[in-house]
Amino acid sequence: MLNNKWKVVLTGVTFSLALFIAPDAQASTYTVKHGDTLTKIAKAHNTTINQLRQWNKLSQDRIFIAQKLVVAPAKSAVSKTAAATKTTAVSVVEEKVETLQNSVSHTVIKGDNLTKIAKKYSISVASIKQLNNLKTDAIKVGQKLTISQQSTKDLAVEAPSAKTVEAEINFNQTADDAIEKQLKKEVAMPGKVSQQTEHLYAQAIEAANAVLGTPYKYGGTTTDGFDCSGFVNYIFNSVGIQMDRKSSLMYFEQDTTKVTHPVPGDLVFFKNTFIPNVSHMGIYIGNDEFIHAGSKGITVSNVKEKYWDERFVAYKRINNLK
Repeated sequence: MLNNKWKVVLTGVTFSLALFIAPDAQASTYTVKHGDTLTKIAKAHNTTINQLRQWNKLSQDRIFIAQKLVVAPAKSAVSKTAAATKTTAVSVVEEKVETLQNSVSHTVIKGDNLTKIAKKYSISVASIKQLNNLKTDAIKVGQKLTISQQSTKDLAVEAPSAKTVEAEINFNQTADDAIEKQLKKEVAMPGKVSQQTEHLYAQAIEAANAVLGTPYKYGGTTTDGFDCSGFVNYIFNSVGIQMDRKSSLMYFEQDTTKVTHPVPGDLVFFKNTFIPNVSHMGIYIGNDEFIHAGSKGITVSNVKEKYWDERFVAYKRINNLK
């Protein structure tokens, strides 16, 4: 047990010397108290977690009792805002590239067929066949199938034919039509939730913050590594919200209902990340921010960032929650 109050960890995973860098002169500051988190402090000072990180040069979400945090920059720091915005944009672009560079493959096991595999990875049978040059639907145990391209370089090796481009456009339109059709048939849930659900959501967000920094692992469902749906599945089940292990697309289509006014703890869905259709999800934590398993591990991102804004689909809630 650590008796030194300066070493009491409030949130986060790893220690960073950057936390003790003095705040800018004349900036508005806040002294961390017991029970504080970056999310709580950001809400109290009408700002965002990302801004708090930038102003205080935080590399992680860990904060300490009695630590002084800049909660509003000095006037002299206004010119830094543009640079910070540029840094954020670069980070989003890097995340996009890294996602494309992650090779995704599947080794066929007994009982598999192309339809089953396609549903698992939220992709079409036609796309799997095209990626693997399959002439028929026949596959065999032990066969390794490519689910997404290996790198951005591979994507540019050969210009696609007009037929391929047309097929891709048609597939994207079909996916968008399916998403729109799904949302139209749903009756939106109310913005408010019961006290029980609110309590479970608070526990879920706390549990999610506790594993910030955990590495990304395709198909991962443990603290050794998570993918996006595996992360949500792990967090919700850990606080008593029962969820079967499914893909983001299956959660979107089968287990959730749209909400027009999300509350912290609801789910947020995105499309066209590493494959077409609904392909990514996270847990909304308020102030347009969500926690999720991205290419850089468990992290917090903002829905309004260009990359995510262009791919946003909907906020939704697990059907059995009220």
